[in-house]
Amino acid sequence: MNTKRLFSLAISFAIALVSSISAESIHIAAWNVEHLNEDNDAGCIPRTDDDYDYIAGRIADLNADVVAIQEVESATAAYRVFPESEWLIVMSDRPNNRGSDSGAICWGTEDKRLRHQATGIAIRRGIKFDTNPSYAHLAGDNPNQRWGTDVTIHTGNLTFRVLSVHLASGCWGAEQDVDSDRSNICTTLRGQVARLAEWIKQRDANNEAFVILGDFNRRLATTDDWAAAQLLDPDHNTTLVTANLREGVEQADWCDARYPDLIDHILVSNTLVERINRDSIVEHPRIRESPDHCIISAMIE
Repeated sequence: MNTKRLFSLAISFAIALVSSISAESIHIAAWNVEHLNEDNDAGCIPRTDDDYDYIAGRIADLNADVVAIQEVESATAAYRVFPESEWLIVMSDRPNNRGSDSGAICWGTEDKRLRHQATGIAIRRGIKFDTNPSYAHLAGDNPNQRWGTDVTIHTGNLTFRVLSVHLASGCWGAEQDVDSDRSNICTTLRGQVARLAEWIKQRDANNEAFVILGDFNRRLATTDDWAAAQLLDPDHNTTLVTANLREGVEQADWCDARYPDLIDHILVSNTLVERINRDSIVEHPRIRESPDHCIISAMIE
């Protein structure tokens, strides 16, 4: 067994131990599982049964209670890696405008076609929750951008909203902001960030605690980032709990040392900040090259 696998299992054991100590703890996580489709050998990342088994094993090791997922074709695809006996899946209800042979050609290929990509949330059976309408406004009027998946979790004496997001890709930081070839995608992202800030303002107005997590496709922890300034405005009472995720961690132990700045994040309302177990905020190591994103997770006490 390699060292990364041992490290992952050690993290899972530690989180399971914390869970067993406090029945009121809830373990939240986010994972962009990279073109997870219903069928084998389909879409931009064709997979075999072994690949699905590997992803399912990572999820089992994670031992989470609520997992925000991105790039998932459907609930059917999600249940291939989240056993239905243990999980309930809520997917955004953005219409599927990409059939098996009508999607765009996948980048770098000649014949593979993009399948539907949706956000979702997997909730472990036994956890009480309500499903809220998908946050369709997040996509603006662009049918190719993802909607947010929105649920309300009830655990112990705590109730909070969970929003799974996947924002537009291609405008990751300051370098892209001034690239004329990326002006369209950066404009798209700016609109999405503004609409996400609207969602936060509405939660504040309703005195609702919340967690937003997933693939923001933006390096929010970098200095003077405009997107972070909007989402983490002091008036919004919001904290980026993954801002210092790699602090004190050797680069060799990062999930992906090619990228020094994360684009997957967990934001929480300040009403929840004191309940976040800071020692539990983890970027889980990659074991295989695919999926290309890394799992991030934290415990809410």
